[in-house]
Amino acid sequence: MQAVLVTFKADGERRSFSLPKEVTVIGRREDCDLRIPLGEVSRKHCRFIIDGDTLKVEDLGSSNGTFHNGERIQQETLIQAGDTIQVGPVVFVIQIDGVPADDEIQAPPPSEPAAGGEEAPPEIPDSETMTNNPDDVVDLALEEVEEVEENPQEPPATR
Repeated sequence: MQAVLVTFKADGERRSFSLPKEVTVIGRREDCDLRIPLGEVSRKHCRFIIDGDTLKVEDLGSSNGTFHNGERIQQETLIQAGDTIQVGPVVFVIQIDGVPADDEIQAPPPSEPAAGGEEAPPEIPDSETMTNNPDDVVDLALEEVEEVEENPQEPPATR
């Protein structure tokens, strides 16, 4: 299974992140597989799990929650192609094995409170050190989003 997280910056630029491992952790810590350096993202926010032909997402006790198609998840949740996952202010569209097709993926509309009185995640606060425009804060964070590669242990130096 090939799973890709697709997101869009405010200017419409598309960013894609593959999920190459069976378990991919997203958070703001440097040792996460996909790092989103924003205060609204917990150190270890959520994880994606590829189990055979299924893709699941699990919130890891994040403060602001992980949202699947606009609803806050409380446990491991099955993901389908075209679903959206929101981590802090960043919304990803899920592409599985090329579905939906690249030209069918569009930026999701701004989040609104979910049905049943569930609140959407909080807006990004203004940051004097970055910008006063929340979209720009997300754009700057997306510029810094890193896919952390596994660092194999280097052999000890020989003398």
